[in-house]
Amino acid sequence: MDRTQAERIVASRPWWYHKFEIYPGVVTPGVYDPGGTLKQLQLPEDLGGVRILEIGPADGYFTKTLTARGAHVTAVDYAPKDQYGFAAMEAASGRTFNFIHCNLFDLPNLELQPFEIVICLGVLYHLPDMCRGIHVLRGLTAKRMILETRICVRHLDEPIAEYFVSDSNNNDDTNFWAPNPLCCNQMLEDAGFVVESQWINDNRGMFRCVTKPPTRKLSMAYEFLRKHHGEA
Repeated sequence: MDRTQAERIVASRPWWYHKFEIYPGVVTPGVYDPGGTLKQLQLPEDLGGVRILEIGPADGYFTKTLTARGAHVTAVDYAPKDQYGFAAMEAASGRTFNFIHCNLFDLPNLELQPFEIVICLGVLYHLPDMCRGIHVLRGLTAKRMILETRICVRHLDEPIAEYFVSDSNNNDDTNFWAPNPLCCNQMLEDAGFVVESQWINDNRGMFRCVTKPPTRKLSMAYEFLRKHHGEA
């Protein structure tokens, strides 16, 4: 791989989400610079041997960056790796990363061992069932989970979530919910997480969590679905 080849790989993609240096001196023309989010994750520079699960890697910036820090990253996306820039990132990197093409709700069927760290960035508000999504993540988290999502900042003294009808949010009909910070905290608590710290920036929120025993509520609800409707 040389710079000319890397530039051709970048140019072969009609659209990039992440803007990052994919090869020395070659930057993708993304619409979102994830560098600030990376800093807010507050992960060590040395992640040698740490098993990390990344939900929704898109173009693969975090997978590439955390792997460079020594982590063993497993990336999971509902879309195949060539739908976004993940496959192009691999080609420019000259290596293959651990990528699983799978819907979040189907992950329990894979019987993966829990990961030391789970990161779920920009995914929750795309899920029609947020509680179920967080419940699935808890089953995959051994120690820590970092959740970043679209939020609303209404009625901050009570847990609410704003619903996006049709494609009313950014002309995107994959957007469903914007929970407020208290709603996020309480959903995470029921699922078996303690929010140690949070970062709120306008309509985005990041919640850094550690595990605790979950309440009976979510386990009971989704175990019922599994037994009586054949769901994961």
